[in-house]
Amino acid sequence: NMQPYIQIGAGKNNTEYSKLVGILNKYRKENKVIFTIHQSIWLPSDDFYINIASSDRQIREDSIKCIQKNIEFARDIGVRDISFHGGYATDKLSQEYEFAPLDSQNSISYEEAYDNSIDSLNKLKKIANNDIKLSIENFNFRPERRYLFSRVGDFDRLPEGIGVILNIGHLYYTQKKLKQDNYINEMINALSNRVNEIHINDNDGSEDLHKLVGDGKIPIKEILEQIVKNRNIPHLIIEAHRNRHNYSDDDLANNILKLREIAKL
Repeated sequence: NMQPYIQIGAGKNNTEYSKLVGILNKYRKENKVIFTIHQSIWLPSDDFYINIASSDRQIREDSIKCIQKNIEFARDIGVRDISFHGGYATDKLSQEYEFAPLDSQNSISYEEAYDNSIDSLNKLKKIANNDIKLSIENFNFRPERRYLFSRVGDFDRLPEGIGVILNIGHLYYTQKKLKQDNYINEMINALSNRVNEIHINDNDGSEDLHKLVGDGKIPIKEILEQIVKNRNIPHLIIEAHRNRHNYSDDDLANNILKLREIAKL
């Protein structure tokens, strides 16, 4: 008997804070749902893109503040899980529109970026103070976009107490990109005990398409089976690109039912 699980994703909030908290708490209690938060709706400007790995002090500080505001927001609306991106090996990022390719400016070394990211994560861990679980997302392997945290060894320095939101679409895309048939197995073996949530979407291996479950080639049931070998199933979130693929409300509702069947492991 799964309790509905709704992720508040990245975007822009135009509602006054206390009013928004009231609306969400009313909805949560009346509908018995669990909320979770991904990235942030608290950005300093519309074109700001969170990068906790930046060497630009202002961008890194503002990025940490975005997540800190999330932690405060989480405490006010009964959220236990927050997830976000571990960063990029670049000082500044921009994006023309949601889900467009990120434009990296002022690249920095991966070593420097990981140092910055780990430092930011340790700061955020103190702010979360063990009552909010923090997770970073595994990225696609795309060096041209300066992504961090895409291969097994990238997670070796992840601070204790920081979890992972495992994106199955990113796993499959990266396995095909690296041409490493054992990549998904190795990632799950290395990270399964740290997985707090799972982003589920489908693709054909050629691109990170974020399609609904069953619309691509990913063996989603088999991947979930491997994750739950030695643990309970984490919370599952369908993360599909509604506008790009012209999905209707019915498409989304039916896909939730489809995932519930797949997740009966």
